[in-house]
Amino acid sequence: MKKVYVIFAVFLLLLGISACFRFSIVGVNRDGLEGDARKSQKIDDSWQVSKSVTDDLGALLFYDKHLNDFTYSIYLNRKGFSFGYFFRSGGGTSGISNGIRAFNYGSSMALISMNKVNVARIECVSETGLIQDAVYMVEPGEPFAIAIPVTDDSMTVKIYDQNGNEIPITEISSYD
Repeated sequence: MKKVYVIFAVFLLLLGISACFRFSIVGVNRDGLEGDARKSQKIDDSWQVSKSVTDDLGALLFYDKHLNDFTYSIYLNRKGFSFGYFFRSGGGTSGISNGIRAFNYGSSMALISMNKVNVARIECVSETGLIQDAVYMVEPGEPFAIAIPVTDDSMTVKIYDQNGNEIPITEISSYD
């Protein structure tokens, strides 16, 4: 009789785990984002990656050694009853190839670029002054993916080249 209870308990446990994956309750952990993106988007292991992960968002940019081809991946850590990061979007656009593409998800933003515009510094400035400004340094000419927490509604992002000239964001996509 005890054996039947054990078998039933194991069956229920497996059923529960299966339901979690089927209904997208369990995502990818922070350390598994690169591997999941490479597998799901069939990205070659020889490609380099630039990645940045916050508590809410993971931004990854994969590119070949000649900087001729690339693909990006964005993962979100959803609020509520879920665990881990979930794939949100990926692929390639001219905004990333020739400029800077911003993906705004409300509480987080991803900036992704092959950096042909030679970005050197990204400043996140809160107009209210209540939150300390954040500065991200980038190697000019090197591809980047940066996940930025949006601290308040008045936060602005300013991007500069190595000479201090401001560079505009080429394309902005907003999602909620």
